[in-house]
Amino acid sequence: MSKRQGAESSQDEVGVSALLTIQLDEELGGGAVQVRVVQGKEPAHLMSLFGGKPMVVYKGGTSRGGVQSEVADTRLFQVRANQAGDSRAVEVEPSSSSLNSSDVFLLVSSSTSWMWRGGSSSSAEAKGAVHLARLLQVTPTSLAEGEVEDAFWDGLGGQEDCRIPRLKNNMDAHPPRLFACSNKTGTFLVVARFLMEEVPGELMQDDLAPDDVMILDTWDQVFVWIGNEAREEEKMEAATSAVRYLESDPANRDPRIPIVTVKLGFEPPTFTGWFLGWNNEYWTE
Repeated sequence: MSKRQGAESSQDEVGVSALLTIQLDEELGGGAVQVRVVQGKEPAHLMSLFGGKPMVVYKGGTSRGGVQSEVADTRLFQVRANQAGDSRAVEVEPSSSSLNSSDVFLLVSSSTSWMWRGGSSSSAEAKGAVHLARLLQVTPTSLAEGEVEDAFWDGLGGQEDCRIPRLKNNMDAHPPRLFACSNKTGTFLVVARFLMEEVPGELMQDDLAPDDVMILDTWDQVFVWIGNEAREEEKMEAATSAVRYLESDPANRDPRIPIVTVKLGFEPPTFTGWFLGWNNEYWTE
């Protein structure tokens, strides 16, 4: 029995869901295994229950006043599949800056719709977008990355540079890894004077802790992300720790791999493209 918590759910809603879980457990005789699931970290056994169809996460929902959020005239959904072929469709900001070459996107407006396939996207992601189109009762025009369709770009408010591909050909062998770095005490991988804890599951923007330094390893390069509340010592040690991290890798990687330092609120597309449903307004909300 899974209890899923949305990224924007309130403490009251989390509390009510806990009470409902207890009630349902009693109705089932008290023997149910209870699993708390947070948005973006859905386990494989939960994803498999959708029978090959995408799990869809919409923007909005019921407001705190009990009123259902209005559906926007233009909606963009990002479809990404995991290594098992299970896909998620997340509603994102309808802007060309939301696109990246490694995923499939479904753009739905009041008059028409498009399915945009990134050059490095997978067949599982295309299949997920087709299921989503059926769910939304639209018949999208299919576009491959590089094909020109003025109406599509107009629907996104104009064309901008898309994000760099996530090197999907290496994803199975070398999936991206995210580490939280801290000089606080705890049980972590020790690199230099840092303690490093790997963040599990699909990479989400809220995995980035403003009071820490994070390392994102995408195999062909390593990003050092610095939160605006990180300690000065952590900031000073960040670059050194990334070097030590590469040197300690048992895969004997080239120590000359690029190390890119980015700061909270100034993340480039080459960084944000690795995170599902990145929101450029997240840090200011």
